[in-house]
Amino acid sequence: MSGQGEDIPKDNINKHVKSATDHSRLQLEKLMKDPSKPVFLPPPPKEKSIRPPREMIKNVQGSSAGAGSGEFHVYKASRRREYERLKLMEEQKTKVPTFTLSQT
Repeated sequence: MSGQGEDIPKDNINKHVKSATDHSRLQLEKLMKDPSKPVFLPPPPKEKSIRPPREMIKNVQGSSAGAGSGEFHVYKASRRREYERLKLMEEQKTKVPTFTLSQT
């Protein structure tokens, strides 16, 4: 018999996305339907910034036993914010160009 894909019209092909490759392929096909149409390119991301650390912390964790189950999540969020703040400070430090005087 003949090949399986020859009898099916192109309009009836299932365009269900099965993988990331299929998704990219469908996006590319959609883009290439009208090459003269301008493409929207989003603006570059803005520089990250976070709010400064709080001067007064109202909910201070102690080392006593019997803390509630919600305290763990408060601690994790506080620790995550602090690590993000330190990471941004390190990135800013590496971005600052250092000038050296060269002797010529």
